[in-house]
Amino acid sequence: MINAIIIDDEPAARASLALEIKLHCPQINIVAEASSVAEGIEAVGSHPQASLLFLDIQLTDGSGFDLLQKINFESLKIIFTTAYSEYALRAIKFAPLDYLLKPIDAQELQAAVEKATRGKQTELQEQIRLFMQQMGGSAAPARITLATADGIHLHYVKNIVRCASDGNYATVYFDDQRKLLVAKTLKDLELLLSPYPFERIHKSHLINLDHLRRYYNRFSGEVEMSDGAILPVAQRKKTQLLELLGKVNGG
Repeated sequence: MINAIIIDDEPAARASLALEIKLHCPQINIVAEASSVAEGIEAVGSHPQASLLFLDIQLTDGSGFDLLQKINFESLKIIFTTAYSEYALRAIKFAPLDYLLKPIDAQELQAAVEKATRGKQTELQEQIRLFMQQMGGSAAPARITLATADGIHLHYVKNIVRCASDGNYATVYFDDQRKLLVAKTLKDLELLLSPYPFERIHKSHLINLDHLRRYYNRFSGEVEMSDGAILPVAQRKKTQLLELLGKVNGG
């Protein structure tokens, strides 16, 4: 038997996953459940016999990666669960790590369990470390390099508020009101910043969700950023953005 812990902030999601495991993965014995980072830390510490963790990415008091920073996960196989279909999944695929997209599909569950339990532990740990570095979850804050006409600049990702298209170039706006014209297209920056919480809301605008202050339900939608900028949301991006905002608010 494989002892497992489920960590998810939605009771219905935990119950659904537990049922799917019982029906389709009888080799797994669920020894504990938790609904938050704090409860997850306690559950992992109280069940050292557990070797598999089903971990939700977004929890009420933080993220699944906040939890991993606070526990010893060296002996754990981890399968991430998420309702996201956007930036969190892009970042997971960057590593790549095993994940299940809610609602859980039985065949995908079986495949993920099979892959996780047969995978080499050292490779899994390296993938997790890579992901956390890319997400800025390592000890040192994440930084990226940006090339301009006068050289290469290093900047902390968390200080970037937004990026705007400028033909074959792009302007990067920072939280101290500075801006930088870089030799990259907006598409290049979108790819570079994909492991982080950035969202393309318009053909001309890429925003840091951590700096999003308000959404206005007018026209096709507008957002207000921490630097005071009011930016349009493309009609085709509106539903996607509102789904992300619903997740931030626990919806």
